[in-house]
Amino acid sequence: MRIGINGRFLVAKRTGVQRAAYNLIKTLFEIDRENEYILFTGEEEAKEWNYPNVQLVTSRLKVGDNLRNHLWEQFVLPFLARKHKVDILHSPANMAPLFYRGASIVHIHDLCFVVNPQWYSYLFHTAYNIAIPRLARRATRVITNSNNSRNDLLQFYNVDASKVRLIYWAVDQTFGTDLIKENRIEQEGDYILYVGSLEPRKNIGTLIESYEQLRTDNPDLKTKLILIGGESPLFAAVRLQIKQFHNDVIFKGFVSDDELKQYYRHALVVAYPSLYEGFGLPPLEAMASGAPVVTSNTSSLPEVVGDAALMVSPHDCAQLAETLARVIGDKRLRDEMRRRGYEQVKKFNWYRVARNVLAVYYEVYCETGQGRGDACMPFEKWQQMIKREEHYIRQSAEPNADKLRLRSQASGLNSPLLHPAVQNVGSLRVGVTPQNPCDSFGPS
Repeated sequence: MRIGINGRFLVAKRTGVQRAAYNLIKTLFEIDRENEYILFTGEEEAKEWNYPNVQLVTSRLKVGDNLRNHLWEQFVLPFLARKHKVDILHSPANMAPLFYRGASIVHIHDLCFVVNPQWYSYLFHTAYNIAIPRLARRATRVITNSNNSRNDLLQFYNVDASKVRLIYWAVDQTFGTDLIKENRIEQEGDYILYVGSLEPRKNIGTLIESYEQLRTDNPDLKTKLILIGGESPLFAAVRLQIKQFHNDVIFKGFVSDDELKQYYRHALVVAYPSLYEGFGLPPLEAMASGAPVVTSNTSSLPEVVGDAALMVSPHDCAQLAETLARVIGDKRLRDEMRRRGYEQVKKFNWYRVARNVLAVYYEVYCETGQGRGDACMPFEKWQQMIKREEHYIRQSAEPNADKLRLRSQASGLNSPLLHPAVQNVGSLRVGVTPQNPCDSFGPS
């Protein structure tokens, strides 16, 4: 196959969607050396993609030049895809060329702009309401990342259910490395951490109000609140009122990936009371880094965190404040949440995501009459991908076991370590049979 990758997302700030798309294609390039990939992207972004079966096709795209990049995606990219004779054009970051006529796959991560348009600028939600339903109907396959988002696609856009594939996102494995580190970031002392854009659906106002209630109800508590993320003109304005404890509510804006990992690793607890998520990467990143998580019981978040986080109503300030107080005050609870967090994160690795996306490639390739044989990835290749995933999980389990042991010793816990390496990846629901390995996508 010749697979074209729409790399416009590489010339955008790396927030959740862009980070996920980056990790997906990076893992695809690492595990699949049989098919040809043509990566269409900017000149500066082409430097790191040195793989033997990846061809780079660069254009004059620039970070922050949204109009130029959008016009390139709509009008130049279809021409380039035809010129380079791609069998499938894959757009992994929500948007794709509207008038492309070839076989195509588009990731639609969520329909938040439909469910709650008031959270977005008029221009953004109007443009997306025009483009996304057309892309969903025109694409050969639509990939989404949670049951919540899949149900929204079927309900609001009446997309044919047979063309929608659910493949959960994963977490960058580097969030789980070098967890026990002596050097601390510049922020000293205990802190509650929030990571995400400063937009209405993230519910920052409720988090700040809950933090103020937490400090008021616990006058001896000196824990700070750190918020990492920035505003975007795409979203409606966020109006925040900090009535007290001004000096202890700290806005960091955007930080580097290395700094972000440090903030996760040293957080006492990560709070993520979002009102709506298509998937929600920060809770998983926090768990991979060894931080306990308190999050919302809405949209896709229960799917993502399982029983590894404490969930609250995002509308209940008192409940959020009480839950944060409970986690901060109970070391044993934090250790148990870390243990469960590491177990939960194992279900969401990029090898699994890439394997399932590769299966969709084969499905589309054969369905559109370009391939030969069954409309699925060859079972031998599927088994090979599973073995790579098993190897990854066993590798990632051992360092986490050491982290848990160190944390337990530091907390005075004498209970045995409860974090065995995974011996059978089937327990995480590979769900594959030789007859049809495409039946199952993502963890249970």
